[in-house]
Amino acid sequence: MSKFYRVLSVVSLTLSVALWSCRGDQGPQGPAGPQGPAGTNGTNGTNGTNGTNGKDGNANVKGTEVTVKVADWKTVDAAGIGTGATGKTGAYSVTDANVKATMFVIAFVKVGTQFVALPRVIIKETDGATEQVNFGYETGKVTFYYSSQTAAIGGIKTYAPQTDLTFSYVTVEKTVGQAMQNEGVNLRSRDAVMTYLQEHKY
Repeated sequence: MSKFYRVLSVVSLTLSVALWSCRGDQGPQGPAGPQGPAGTNGTNGTNGTNGTNGKDGNANVKGTEVTVKVADWKTVDAAGIGTGATGKTGAYSVTDANVKATMFVIAFVKVGTQFVALPRVIIKETDGATEQVNFGYETGKVTFYYSSQTAAIGGIKTYAPQTDLTFSYVTVEKTVGQAMQNEGVNLRSRDAVMTYLQEHKY
């Protein structure tokens, strides 16, 4: 009986030592697992709408260029000044809503590569032949005029040029026109007028 207890005691001690020996220190961390698949990209956002165009600057100044064909000239009566007499002249009108009672118009005609201020009168020295180009304006309209005569006396009169003419005119507030005159701007020079208007904002 005492042998049985001794054997049992030895077995119990052996199991206790074996179980205690199995609980060792924590082992090192294992290697990292493979990287998972990449997530899908999000969809791009929609583009924003374009903004509206801004308004043109310097609304009190407007430059216009127009080419008049030979066939577009019409012969009209030209009222005399002072005497009430009338004559004939060639005319071409441009409708322009920017021409108002408060506006001032400066006009030029293209001769070769440069613009020459209107009115333009050429008198040929040899026989007195003349060529005249002029303009006038009223609310909503600018009208160009043309006439020529082959000689001073008895010459043939014509009311349309032999080639197309290109005109340029600038519409500005009367106060701007007065300011240019006060500052000595040469209103018969298109370059001087345009340079002044580009440098001064109203």
